[in-house]
Amino acid sequence: MDYARWLGRSYVGRRIPRIEDYRLLRGEGQFLDDIKLPGALHVVFVRSEYPHARIKSIDVSDAAKANGVVAIITWKEASELLEPMTFDVPSDPMYPLAKGKVKYYGEPVAAVVAEDRGSAEDAAELVSVDYEPLEPVVDPIKAMEDGAPRVHESTPSNIGFDKTYSCGDVEKAFREADVIVEDELYNARVYAASMEPRGVAASFDGEKLVVWASTQTPFDIKEELEEKLRVKVGEVRVIQPDVGGAFGAKIPVYPEYLLVPALAARLGRPVKWYASRREDMVATTHGRDVRASIRLAASRDGRVLGVDATIIADLGAYPLGYALPAIAARILTGAYDIRNGRARAVGVYTNKTPLGAYRGAGRPEATFFIERMMDLLSDELGMDPIELRLKNMVRPEHMPYKNCFGWTYDSGDYPSALKEAVEKLGYREAALRARSSKDKLVGVGLIFYVEITSGGPFESALVRLEPDGSITVVSGSTPTGQGDATAFAQMVADVAGVDINRVKVVWGDTGLVKRGEGTFGSRTLAVGGGAVLKALEAVLSKARRVAAEVLGVPESKVSYEPGFFYVSDDPKSRVSLGEVAKIAAERGVKLEEYVEYQPGNPVYPFGAHMAIVEVDPETGVARVVEYKTLDDVGRVVNPTLVEGQIIGGVVQGIGQVLYEEIVYDENGYPRVQSLADYGVPTSMEVPLKFEVNFRETPTHHPHGVRGVGEIGSIAAPAAIVKAIEDAVRRVNPRARIRKTPVRPEEIIRLIKGGESKR
Repeated sequence: MDYARWLGRSYVGRRIPRIEDYRLLRGEGQFLDDIKLPGALHVVFVRSEYPHARIKSIDVSDAAKANGVVAIITWKEASELLEPMTFDVPSDPMYPLAKGKVKYYGEPVAAVVAEDRGSAEDAAELVSVDYEPLEPVVDPIKAMEDGAPRVHESTPSNIGFDKTYSCGDVEKAFREADVIVEDELYNARVYAASMEPRGVAASFDGEKLVVWASTQTPFDIKEELEEKLRVKVGEVRVIQPDVGGAFGAKIPVYPEYLLVPALAARLGRPVKWYASRREDMVATTHGRDVRASIRLAASRDGRVLGVDATIIADLGAYPLGYALPAIAARILTGAYDIRNGRARAVGVYTNKTPLGAYRGAGRPEATFFIERMMDLLSDELGMDPIELRLKNMVRPEHMPYKNCFGWTYDSGDYPSALKEAVEKLGYREAALRARSSKDKLVGVGLIFYVEITSGGPFESALVRLEPDGSITVVSGSTPTGQGDATAFAQMVADVAGVDINRVKVVWGDTGLVKRGEGTFGSRTLAVGGGAVLKALEAVLSKARRVAAEVLGVPESKVSYEPGFFYVSDDPKSRVSLGEVAKIAAERGVKLEEYVEYQPGNPVYPFGAHMAIVEVDPETGVARVVEYKTLDDVGRVVNPTLVEGQIIGGVVQGIGQVLYEEIVYDENGYPRVQSLADYGVPTSMEVPLKFEVNFRETPTHHPHGVRGVGEIGSIAAPAAIVKAIEDAVRRVNPRARIRKTPVRPEEIIRLIKGGESKR
């Protein structure tokens, strides 16, 4: 179908208000805690008070006598309900409730089920657990040493993942280099801080188990329940209600998401659990916590000859995020044509909350690492950082380009994008103004990034042309607030030639569509949108057969334009799509098709981000005062949605650089357990000047989209850190920032001529 010509006909490319927002703005949204199930029991989890300890005994006798208590279970009872979760890398199984020992502070040990939440909380206080503390494993570097205490007793060491990617001749590149620069870089551990903590509810009527979960992957929960449940149930249906933020932390199938439904099936009553904020902060996956020891080899004229890196991720207690160091390693070279490289990706177990995906998932870290190193090389060579980048960028004539570690970039002109960014974002002028600032230290940072999207094996969609001519779209994708339903509707309205108000989009229900993957990796519009268009195409193909009968010609002679079918050699002989829908219904023909769209190779958004930062030299407080971007996201379906995603991601990047860090002490106890101690950016921290610019290089997807959801959080940390460093260099030319977050005390130390901590 001629998508390129039809998309943009009426809706695609326009700032269409989000169709999802009407009921949300009226207070009619339904989030997990809004789910009211008559007669529901409530669960409260007893969680470990130790990072690493053996469980000697659990005494529930006093708790069982408390008012309203229906059941109390430990690992023994839980094992009768569920099989444990296992992983693709060496690890002990992950039991619904800890068996034998606890591996992190906050790990669930027992579950109290009561008539109401208050009673469950009171009873949980009465559960007595006798622990034998074990030496905690806190530092991932020390955890790799021989003789370190093991987090998992079934594994030979604390290394859960270890793989090296390489290309070319690394030793020769470093042997022949004129210049070698090296550094140790780190992105600290952070928390996704969704407005809505995690939660799950379930009911069982004797035949069907229905589960509601605040999740990004309802189909994964369904499949895990079907595989792990030891309680006999019939059909399993998982529903994703409105989700108040996710950012990757709601991808995993958590133990609570399986245990609560299992309890509902066993007890024969609805059961519900909703996390407190403290609980969410210690029991929901954390993000980042990835470090790199990295070297670059270069010629005197600035050509990068090779890269050699070891990337280590602190996986915490279980390998939910074991792929993160590999993702960072494989895109480490970014936009640069580096032909000799070695990147060792290592995931290490410690006694901390498990690591998992957080907006960007490996790409923010890789971008931070390579862009920091390019700036270091620029300093060493005395070369303009923009010219250094241009000298090393992948050329457009080399596209598609296979990078050093095996990923093939699909398309794009990186050098022209960087040149355009320098001009359009006003980089030279901003740098000049920063140098002449009198009152505050002002710095400018401009970086370039490459992102990978369209992950996952497939995505599904069901499209139905209703008898009244309206269209229903059921997506296997599961948006969590990004506005994708609006984008789906815009594309469908353009191709079908209908008013957008006659397109209904639903998602997040395993009972409505056969299979689905979910929302992650900036894939929802790229892959989910591809599925929607292919399903619509299949419906129109079926409708064409009805149109041929109405028009009295062979199907081969029927052509389509948005909104109607016509006879190819007699365009005035036509029938509208609405008429075809009505006639098909009268004849008993169902105009509905389900499609699983295979996205093929990934696609790679790219672009440049520029931050301007003011630093108060007296207090060390830094503030991002201006932020500008130039992003190639493929076809822009809705500029407002794209801007919202980029700005939101950038603000999370601001948080990572200036305010956020999950801190553990030397004994493995989290010192941050509330938002009073964790600095989530507010509207007051958003730059007053924010400018988003687009380039549009279409991709192989039918709509030409690249994806945009994680761009801001991928690019912002490197840009903001560079800007802070640039500001501090007004008074300390040797200043070098190696990690996030960058706290005021560190900025003061740099201003006074000290060194940044490694």
